[in-house]
Amino acid sequence: MRTIKQFITLFFLLLFSSGVFAQKGGMKLTLEPIYGFETRLVRYPPPEGYVTGATYGARVIVGINILSLEGEYTTFKNREEYPALDTKVEDTAERVSVGLRSTLPLGKFFALYLRAGGRASQGESIVTTSGVSETKPDPLVVSPYAGGGVQIALHSNFALNGGATLIRNGEDKYDVQYTLGVSARIGK
Repeated sequence: MRTIKQFITLFFLLLFSSGVFAQKGGMKLTLEPIYGFETRLVRYPPPEGYVTGATYGARVIVGINILSLEGEYTTFKNREEYPALDTKVEDTAERVSVGLRSTLPLGKFFALYLRAGGRASQGESIVTTSGVSETKPDPLVVSPYAGGGVQIALHSNFALNGGATLIRNGEDKYDVQYTLGVSARIGK
């Protein structure tokens, strides 16, 4: 988890400097708290399988509609119980994503967007069997992602966003993240 915390610190330093540049350069800066759910591959207990859990975090977008830089930090949490095995598994993961985003306005109140980039993820699984807990760390993994969504303007500087993102996992399959967010735009 130390590596991801260093990455997060660097990420926010870069975003802060990008925000200052955006304000001076006439671009827009958009802040978006996000909440959603994610279906992801987990390794414990064997055999591996897909689980769905909550994900929440924040996204920052800097640029113009046709091409913007985006950064995102999210946390994933899930708890599954397997009574037949007398096992409980708690999965957590922290993630930082950096990529490009293109927004296509389709009128005054509606837009579509596409996004793609890379995501660094690190977490752990706490497996409790018959009351005995064991922590299994998940290594730092960097994966490509791509997705899209819709944006509905609520005001000239506020919008409701809904999106879906595919993230390639270590087994060459795809995790899926569905999110909702309300964005606030700063700048032109």
